[in-house]
Amino acid sequence: MHFPLAGVDANPIFLVLWGVFIGYVFTSVGAAGGILAGVGHMSIFGLKNANMVKPMNQILTLVTPIVGTPLYFRERRVVIPTAIVLGLGGIIGALIGSTLSHSLLKDMATFKPFFGIVTLGISFRIAYECTNKFINSQKKVKQANDNFAKKVKELSEQGKLNEIKEIGVKFQKTGIKNSFTFSGEEFTYNAIVVFIAGLLVAILSASLGVGGGFLLVPFMTSILGFPMYIVAGTSTLSILVSSSTSILNYLSMGSSLDLTFLAFELAGVAIGTVVAARLSKYINARYMKMFLGVLLFYIGLKYFLPVFGINI
Repeated sequence: MHFPLAGVDANPIFLVLWGVFIGYVFTSVGAAGGILAGVGHMSIFGLKNANMVKPMNQILTLVTPIVGTPLYFRERRVVIPTAIVLGLGGIIGALIGSTLSHSLLKDMATFKPFFGIVTLGISFRIAYECTNKFINSQKKVKQANDNFAKKVKELSEQGKLNEIKEIGVKFQKTGIKNSFTFSGEEFTYNAIVVFIAGLLVAILSASLGVGGGFLLVPFMTSILGFPMYIVAGTSTLSILVSSSTSILNYLSMGSSLDLTFLAFELAGVAIGTVVAARLSKYINARYMKMFLGVLLFYIGLKYFLPVFGINI
C-alpha cells in the first residue's frame, strides 16, 4: 500500500505488527517506545523527512498515557504535585526542544547520529538497571510496591477496592519541600529539582521525537526514590503533557503527518498495550530489559558510527 504523505510503500499488516511490538515494550518496560517508533519509521519503513518522523513517533507514545492516566488516578497512583511540576517544566522544555530540533535537526544526516548517541546512552542505562547493584538499591521501593500490591489484592478479593484511597498516595506537605506517604512509606523531594528535570527531559525528548520515559523513570526511581507503582502514573501524566505540547509545536512549524500510516500503527500499539498488561507478569522483567538493552545498543551504533565512516 502506498502512503503519499509519508512517501513510502508499506504493508498495513506489518505496520500493525510493529505497533504491537512498540506497545508491548513501552507498557512492560516503561521506556523506549518512542525510540523503537523512530527506528521503525526511519530504518524499517524508510521515511525520509525527519520533521515528520518526530511528531509521528510521539503520537505513538501517547497511547499508553491516554489509556493509563485515568486508571492511575482511580488507583491513587499519581503524585499530583510532582506531575504538575514535571508538566510545567515539560511544557517549556517541549517548546524549546521541538523548536531547536525543527531547524537544527531537520535532515536525516544530522538527526540520525543525534538519535544514535542518545540511544546508546539509554542502552547503557538499561544495562545498569539489570545489575545486582541497582536491584539491591531498590529494596525500599520494592517493599512499598509489594505492600501496595498485596493490599490491593486483599481489597479486591473482599470487594472493597474503593478503600484503596487509604493506602494510595497521601500528601503530607507541598511547596518547595514536598512529602507524601504511599503504602505506609514516606517519601520527600524538592520541587525545584523536579521542575528542572522535567524541563531538561522534555528538551531532549522533544528534539528526538520521543516520550521521555527513558529519562523520567530512572530519575524518579533512582534519584527521587519513588516506587514504580507511582512512578508509572506520575511520569505518564507528565509525558502526556510534554509530548502533546511538542507535537502541536511541530505541526505549527509546518511538520506534516500521514494519518493513514499512523492509524495502522496506533491500532497495533493499542493491541500491544493490552497484551503487555495481561502477559508482562509472566515474563521476567530483567530478561526483557536485557534484550531491549542489547537491541538499543546495536541501534545506537548503527546510527552513530556512520559519522566516522563505519557502517554496520
